[in-house]
Amino acid sequence: MEALVAAPALLAQKHLQALKDIHKFSSIRRYHGMLPEKHALLYDQDVLGFLEESNLIEEGTVIARCGSKMTGFRLTDNARRDLKTMGVELDSSEPEPQELPTEDEDGCLTREQIDILADLYHFSRIKKFNGITPKQEIEDYDKRDIKLLYELGYILYIKLKGRAVRHAKGYILTEQAMRLLRRLGIAY
Repeated sequence: MEALVAAPALLAQKHLQALKDIHKFSSIRRYHGMLPEKHALLYDQDVLGFLEESNLIEEGTVIARCGSKMTGFRLTDNARRDLKTMGVELDSSEPEPQELPTEDEDGCLTREQIDILADLYHFSRIKKFNGITPKQEIEDYDKRDIKLLYELGYILYIKLKGRAVRHAKGYILTEQAMRLLRRLGIAY
């Protein structure tokens, strides 16, 4: 990563464009902030391979309760920092998509399960965890509660790959869980 800051000429325009495109997907909730693998097929695999080897992107897999998997790519924190240092503008001027109103979603959850969601939210906010709650951080919680939250669609299991990945397996909150936590004043 240090070489990237010292020699920005290593990144060709096609690399920078791929990084910008991957960043655009970071705010799309249904893709969990990742450029989906089906969209990544539009890029030369050598470009994505170079970006992954350079620790600018990491590959992730989100596993839903029905067993389906979504694989994609996201920017690493180092990439965001180094690109900002290089003067590459990543911030999007597009407004955040508005959430659709939903009915009451927390009627079937116990206080302990809501507390687990709150803890997962706070763990995911810790910078060193890169937006996920590492699997080992939830081992002390009741397995039945975790399973129920997963089956009800409040949490998803995620696996990340890449040389810069510190925590490869863990959980992320779904938009359903985030709406609940925002409504309760726990998340913003």
